[in-house]
Amino acid sequence: MIHCLRPAYFVWRIGLLLAIALLVFGGCGTSAPVQKGPAIDEDLERFNRAAQQAFDNGRLQQAVSFYQKALDRAYIRDDFRAVLDAQYNMAMCLINLQSYAEAFEVIQQAKTEMAIAGQSLAADFLLLEATVLHLRENSDAAWKITEQILAATPQASSIVQSKTHFLRGLIASKQGDTDKLREAIVSIGQPNLPQLRADRHELLGHLAMAEQHWDEAINAFEAATEARREDRDYRGMVKALALAGKASEKAGHADEASIRYLRAGRSAALQGQFDHALNWLNRAEQIARSAGEEQIVLKARVYLRELQESRAASQNFSN
Repeated sequence: MIHCLRPAYFVWRIGLLLAIALLVFGGCGTSAPVQKGPAIDEDLERFNRAAQQAFDNGRLQQAVSFYQKALDRAYIRDDFRAVLDAQYNMAMCLINLQSYAEAFEVIQQAKTEMAIAGQSLAADFLLLEATVLHLRENSDAAWKITEQILAATPQASSIVQSKTHFLRGLIASKQGDTDKLREAIVSIGQPNLPQLRADRHELLGHLAMAEQHWDEAINAFEAATEARREDRDYRGMVKALALAGKASEKAGHADEASIRYLRAGRSAALQGQFDHALNWLNRAEQIARSAGEEQIVLKARVYLRELQESRAASQNFSN
């Protein structure tokens, strides 16, 4: 799974990390900031706040609904920046919901908006499109877009470039091309930001898996887990943890594999990632049963029962 950019809140076409940078380093003077663009709309702000809160709490479908309201309000205001902001954020929520066809459609709508405005497609929207294409099993088209991003003048931001190399690494890993995978790792370099460090560790884990260096893979995926936890990217964190579980399986460490799958499934269940949680908890139970780890078997069964109850309650609530 891609760990791309998270929803940007009131910042046009940039990810959360850039938004934080602007908040930290900008507006430190004592005079009131000069208002740029259309005046602030309280309803638009309210919808965006509600969407961000829903996203942070794992209520992704609710976040999509609020971003749709924000988009409608942006159309009412004829606010080009707010339109793209809402479309970008909505597409990312849909990606996290694995609604890839819907996310792709939203991105196409954004491309139309930019064409109407006479503007070329921004690098982060291109990256989002490439991500969706990769997830929809069209890696060749995704790779071509990444080449477009990296060749663009002026250059994309360093974060978008790094994320583009991460995506290229994932594509290369899926295609079994270790040379291109190594190139992606080298291109990412030695980043300081936890999100980008996690990307690099994850690619190192995939490379180690391809070369059957199981212990190296475990260490790399564990490092990715820690970095994503530090970045509070809990959805990405559990995926890295599950990859560490898979590497542990390959290494023959059944007890460690079952524990890692158990931890990943527990976190995923509480985040509302029911399909992932079900898969990982079942894997934890199966491995632990084969290894005679009765405590883990019992714990996994408890979480599986709670997951089924939670899923049923969620479906009843939505109906």
